[in-house]
Amino acid sequence: VSSGLHGKSINASKKRFQSSDKWIVFHEKFGTTHRTSVATTAFVHPFVLCLFGGSVVVKHTERKVLVDGWMELPMAAQVGVFLREIRKQLEVLLQKVFEHSDKRQIEKMDHDMIEGIVSILSSECA
Repeated sequence: VSSGLHGKSINASKKRFQSSDKWIVFHEKFGTTHRTSVATTAFVHPFVLCLFGGSVVVKHTERKVLVDGWMELPMAAQVGVFLREIRKQLEVLLQKVFEHSDKRQIEKMDHDMIEGIVSILSSECA
């Protein structure tokens, strides 16, 4: 069975990929007996997988990070540890957001951390 981007996917006609376009996420998957296709797709930077994917394991000696037990991302161990720690803080922040319905309280919470994550993703994923 082959797989690929569905012809109606916005990325189906993309001919050139940037070095950060190694991972693609999708919302829809469907197929026939001969082909599986994905649609509603987006290319993501490996940092995004570390911050929002499954569990993160840093393999120091192999210089890679394992996300969700199967996605191998080549990166320095220090970067992997850094992203894993940011992820822990991000999870705490998101839990606070879910627990507080008062928008004013949410706006005050951890503004610097949110700005830092946006800055990292903007500079590395651009």
